[in-house]
Amino acid sequence: MKKEFQIADRWLPFEIHPDTPVEGVLWRDYFPGMNPDLFFQQLDDRGKKMGVRFGPQPLMSNSRLAMEGGEFAKAHGRYDAYHAAVFRAYFTDCKDIGDRSVILELAKEVELDVVALDAALEGNIYLPHLVETRRDAKANGFSAAPTFVIEGYGALSGAQPLDTFRDILRGVTEAGTRATSGTVQ
Repeated sequence: MKKEFQIADRWLPFEIHPDTPVEGVLWRDYFPGMNPDLFFQQLDDRGKKMGVRFGPQPLMSNSRLAMEGGEFAKAHGRYDAYHAAVFRAYFTDCKDIGDRSVILELAKEVELDVVALDAALEGNIYLPHLVETRRDAKANGFSAAPTFVIEGYGALSGAQPLDTFRDILRGVTEAGTRATSGTVQ
């Protein structure tokens, strides 16, 4: 999308289920009646079209360490690589991203300073930022991830087809062009 439109993005961490135990919890235990195998198979079927694969992840991880790692990666210029690695580890490889050793392994993979990240995690350096962004998200009525806030449009929740974003961004761009051309004297 960044090749088609001028996009300035800013990713903020948002724990949907901060009450998840540190060791994680099985999806079927957290959501009684849910069929995790069917859920992830449906995600995989949809994701294949975009080159994204989803494995049969049985565990809902506590994502706090992964998100703190994301803030560390952002501060060290490696956020995109880290984010992609965490996504693949959790959704494709079915690893527990609540496990510190998994996060440190991913950090090494994307060339982050593992010792510095481990110290940041140990010291909860980024935890206040996670708490703040969660509070702000709730205050603004956001309850899903991902939620995209598009200037000139508003909020859009959940994974969406790329054409949905294209349509919105074209509309915002055209509206901005019309507004700009209307003010030129």
